[in-house]
Amino acid sequence: MALDNLISVTFTEAELKAIDDALAALETVLKGKAVNLTSEQRVQYGKVKYDMEVWVGKAASYIYNNVPLVPTYINVDELRLDMTAHTALNPRIDRMSSILKNMEDTNAVLGADIYNSCMSFYRAIKVAAGSVPSASAIYDDLKQQFPGAPSRKAAAK
Repeated sequence: MALDNLISVTFTEAELKAIDDALAALETVLKGKAVNLTSEQRVQYGKVKYDMEVWVGKAASYIYNNVPLVPTYINVDELRLDMTAHTALNPRIDRMSSILKNMEDTNAVLGADIYNSCMSFYRAIKVAAGSVPSASAIYDDLKQQFPGAPSRKAAAK
């Protein structure tokens, strides 16, 4: 019985180089501009997306248009720069997130195909190990991945 092949994907060397070149270009542009937060910092800083974006846009507009009411510890010029960069990054982050999710999903399906084929081979070699000496060595090597599984000898008792 043939296994269902969930996906069949190949990449040429040129396609892989194009992906790598695009990633390198992104890394070059973002060098010195992007930060790498710890998991604790990610929770601390939260996200300004969707509903919150409307609110911060409204608040920023009030700040820009009511400078005499703005506390001196708020740097309005820096706020403008932050808002501009934040607004510019959002659609690009959305695109990159979508691309990354597609790549992760594709890799998950490829992994399922690989695992299913390897497990089918493992099951077949396990059966063959009882009668084919060369299969026994292969089975003994592969079964090490599953240390909690009972051995054939223990199961036979």
